Amino acid sequence: MRTAHPIASLHRLAGAAAFALLAATSASAAVATAPPLAPGVELAKDLTPSTTQYVVTNTTPVYRAAQYDPAQQTGLTVERGERLQTLGETTMGAFLLIGRNGTGVGYVPRSLVCPVNLCTDVQG
Repeated sequence: MRTAHPIASLHRLAGAAAFALLAATSASAAVATAPPLAPGVELAKDLTPSTTQYVVTNTTPVYRAAQYDPAQQTGLTVERGERLQTLGETTMGAFLLIGRNGTGVGYVPRSLVCPVNLCTDVQG
């Protein structure tokens, strides 16, 4: 039976530790920079800041979590033509965290909104 060289084992261990530290640092940085959230709105683990301005192309409910689940609706709705305050994006860009006065009020599916500079003719 062949054993690994002690230095090679140390490198593997150091690499795993560095990866774990990087993952923990990234997760804590996302939480540290997250905007305040309205009661009941969940913080998405993969939330990243977004500065893109969006307009609603199809009226849609706002969700408490970054997933399509009718049971997770907040009771808020965004209407066609409404300009959104976008605080972040999540789930590989599939959902946007939207806000009112800087506080995250919930998530909307990105498929139902469009960047303002691309959809200049969308009216309510």
